[in-house]
Amino acid sequence: MKKPAKKNILRYLLPAALVIFLLLVVAGSDWFWNALSPITYKSLLYKNAGVYKVDPLLVAAIIKCESSFNPMATSRAGAMGLMQLMPETAEEVALEKKIDLIDSEELYKPEINIEIGFYYIKKLRERYSGSLVLALAAYNAGLKKGDEWAMGGPGKNVGEEINRITYPETKKFVTDVLKTYSRLKTARKIKRLLEFE
Repeated sequence: MKKPAKKNILRYLLPAALVIFLLLVVAGSDWFWNALSPITYKSLLYKNAGVYKVDPLLVAAIIKCESSFNPMATSRAGAMGLMQLMPETAEEVALEKKIDLIDSEELYKPEINIEIGFYYIKKLRERYSGSLVLALAAYNAGLKKGDEWAMGGPGKNVGEEINRITYPETKKFVTDVLKTYSRLKTARKIKRLLEFE
């Protein structure tokens, strides 16, 4: 003899409701979001975002791709710290912004590295008429190559701008940052929805 349909529905409905409840509780916790996208130095990111009007998640994406949030990271080319700044570039930016940079070793200090990086990415976006792709390409490969890839102004779309980049390493960097940035923005939207903001 078949069980009544009502009992079958209840058998699946209660566990489903419990799973949804647990997802909402877990997804609403900072632990969940830190595990999903472990961003450190949040207070420095948000402080500088307010000053330079640059999305902190963009800078977090750059840091994630450049150093995986390791403040002591150093590249073979000599780029230093969280945002992998070249000492010469950092000195120019620090001088312009009037940031005390006694020597290049200070680029290992997160507060200095992040502030210089924020200001530099803001300047690059202004230089390339707001194009994030061209700003990231210049950030990675230098202004000379960035200017070369920017010939003719911003592209019609992101794909066109990425196709202008002739260095495979820079193309990969730009693509990785854009993907990481997109993932972080999606996580932020979902978190806000779950918090009913």
